[in-house]
Amino acid sequence: MELLKILASLLGGGLAGAFFNEWLRRRSSRLQSIPLIERVNRRVDPKLEGFTLARVGGSDGRDLEEVKNVREYQFTLRNSSTIHLQDVEIQFEFPTEDIDGWASRPALSKTAPLPVESSLASPWKKGFRWRIPHLPSSDSIEFSFKAVNPPTANYEVALFNADRVVIERSEREPTARRSEHLIPLTRSLLLLLAIIAFMVPITDLLLPGRASELTPVDGADCALTVVSSYEKFVPSSWPFGGPWRITDEVTNIGDQVCPIQSDRLAQTVVLLAPKAAQRKTTYSTFRPKLVAHAFRSGTEQGGATIAVRLYDPVGK
Repeated sequence: MELLKILASLLGGGLAGAFFNEWLRRRSSRLQSIPLIERVNRRVDPKLEGFTLARVGGSDGRDLEEVKNVREYQFTLRNSSTIHLQDVEIQFEFPTEDIDGWASRPALSKTAPLPVESSLASPWKKGFRWRIPHLPSSDSIEFSFKAVNPPTANYEVALFNADRVVIERSEREPTARRSEHLIPLTRSLLLLLAIIAFMVPITDLLLPGRASELTPVDGADCALTVVSSYEKFVPSSWPFGGPWRITDEVTNIGDQVCPIQSDRLAQTVVLLAPKAAQRKTTYSTFRPKLVAHAFRSGTEQGGATIAVRLYDPVGK
């Protein structure tokens, strides 16, 4: 039985560890999305009377050509995931070839993005691709584009070399919902409760299945012993503990009759003959705990009151 208890403790601890490791594995392997915030996607309009947009041309750079359609794009890529991204590549694709692009340094890492050759899929006409050496969690990077005569305001964006992270386009600053903050907390609490649920039976196994406490009483011409003990009442209840049987016994080891009184052992005065014993049995749902109780021996005129420690029922 003791060997089985030890094995159950080891297996129970290993099972809790396995659940914890599996939870960490699943949490680290799940797909996460990071927002690409579309701050600007609009036609450029001077909005001033007498002004227009024009392009410089000619061999001497003095000729001006009016441009009717210029579109500006401004984006913010924020790493809201728990993953520190390294050497990821981001590609933007647009429906016009007449476009210019720019990328800033990340706000935290300050590692300059490196331009990379891009390959496009129809119907996109031109693309920009950068490799970002380091974009840690909570870092952000800005992108800006100006396109001439794009047929639509549409564009496409994709993230490369990031196995567990994808881009989610957002037209405005995403607001953190309360549930998004509560989900990790709820999962952590559930994990903690699961570990406790496994560890409580194991801890119970490591504690003894029985125990006793002896208190000698010597006073007022009385020689007594008070023994309080407990043991598992239903052995087949292992490994989940209880119920527990508590036995309190006071024995007169002297040579004369001794009056005794106690709130647990004898609530009224009991005359205990020499070599006789007074016993009381109670039961507890959970493992009993030692509690001090008043115990009086001898007559009212010559008696003595001391504190004895008895196992008290728990869970009532």
